[in-house]
Amino acid sequence: MVVHGLLGALLLATADATQAVSLWAAGLLVLNHAATNGVALAGMGHAPEWRARLSAVQGAALAAAAVALVVVAGRSIAGMALPDVPLASLALLFAIGVTVTAATLLFAGRSGTLTLRAIWLCARKDVMPLAAGLVGLAASWLLLDGAPDALVGAGVAAMLLPTAWGLVRGGMVGAGGSVRMR
Repeated sequence: MVVHGLLGALLLATADATQAVSLWAAGLLVLNHAATNGVALAGMGHAPEWRARLSAVQGAALAAAAVALVVVAGRSIAGMALPDVPLASLALLFAIGVTVTAATLLFAGRSGTLTLRAIWLCARKDVMPLAAGLVGLAASWLLLDGAPDALVGAGVAAMLLPTAWGLVRGGMVGAGGSVRMR
């Protein structure tokens, strides 16, 4: 949780400095992982309804941030802003390195039900959007246009929306509310 929180803060700070939308999306993704762990820890020893409400709040915050990021990406495409590609790429490479290192440490110290497959799936789920950000930055550098970076960032943010909806929906159901699906 601490590693994800620090990495997310670093990615967001670098995104602010470089104006790379893919870094904003990566930071949001990593901070969502930290928030998920934080909600799990904060909910320990409390009633299930309380944990469900925390998850609903996390989902609402994630949805708001993801929608805002899609809007920022659209504005970036319209403004044709070119991010600082070398610094943004370095930050994404660092994030990939941290993710792979954490997966390696988890595998080496695994116990109980933590399997190689579970570690692989989680690491892959984290590395793929980071690698997509690198591809978007490379395309932005080659084309001298910020649109590829912004499109990748918008895509990663849009991929977080179902997660946000699931958290909100699960929180509403778990807190005693009812959700109707049409």
